[in-house]
Amino acid sequence: LQMIFQNSALCVAVSAFDADVSLEVLDHPILDFFYYMLTEILPSALVLFILRKLPPKRVSAQYHPIN
Repeated sequence: LQMIFQNSALCVAVSAFDADVSLEVLDHPILDFFYYMLTEILPSALVLFILRKLPPKRVSAQYHPIN
């Protein structure tokens, strides 16, 4: 998943500085929507779902919070 996010960030950075590069990967807005759903939104949702399932952090017995 990290590779997908890195490639996406690189593409956005290149398109920000080069006027000839467009983020419209397909010729139709609905196809672009499905492309971004698969490459951006779905991996982000998957990461959030996986992180939701992680157990809570264990607090050390030596740690005392400041009152």
